[in-house]
Amino acid sequence: MFTTQVYLYTYKHPVVLRDTTQAVAARRYPQVYAKTLKLHKGTDNVLIFNFINQDQKPVNNSTATFTFRLMNREGTDQLLAKTMENIDATKGTAKVTITEADLDTIAVQKANYSIERSQSNSDLYDTVFVDDHQGGRGTIDIIDSVYPEHTESTSVTIPSFNDTDGSTTHYSSQFTSTGETTTVQYKPSSFTGIIVLEGATATDGLWYDITSDINLTASSTTGYINVTGFHPYMRLRIEEVSGSISELKVR
Repeated sequence: MFTTQVYLYTYKHPVVLRDTTQAVAARRYPQVYAKTLKLHKGTDNVLIFNFINQDQKPVNNSTATFTFRLMNREGTDQLLAKTMENIDATKGTAKVTITEADLDTIAVQKANYSIERSQSNSDLYDTVFVDDHQGGRGTIDIIDSVYPEHTESTSVTIPSFNDTDGSTTHYSSQFTSTGETTTVQYKPSSFTGIIVLEGATATDGLWYDITSDINLTASSTTGYINVTGFHPYMRLRIEEVSGSISELKVR
């Protein structure tokens, strides 16, 4: 039997604050080992920081508020800003939580971050030295990790319904399978009727039902159809009583 070892641990990232409340030696002012941080898309990330002074001693942050900022590599765009939470202010420990939703709209990239301090008893804003050589900007990688890379859905055209011939049935434009598993999302608008996902081996071939009838009554709730297996061509058959299918996407 082969055993794979994995790790579940909390890492504190040491950062330096210029402490002007006491006389301290500057002999170890720079951070020698500046670590590249990582944010994993698809999950929540908690980054913990240990604030120390020039003499490597914890800084009391009881009167301080810290703002964590995420920016692109070029420093031309702020991607995110969040207020940090104190874990133990007297020992200089605080955290920032970057949620899954926070990263949903941020692309995978090598980015930068910074931390700014404001204090209730002062009008000054201080930079936190997060990089070596007194750098106020550190490196952070935003990566796909626990889930595969996100794939954008493709919109499928639903032609206008022409009932001049008395028919109550119409069809979406044709589309193809996206792989072994295809997800079709439909958005009804007060729709009453039946929808069926159909497949074919050729554009002018015989169409067959992939799904059984999906009956909807005055529905405006977005629904999903998951298809396992490859179908060269697919389309949605819409048997409309009232309302409409206003949007159709496939992924």
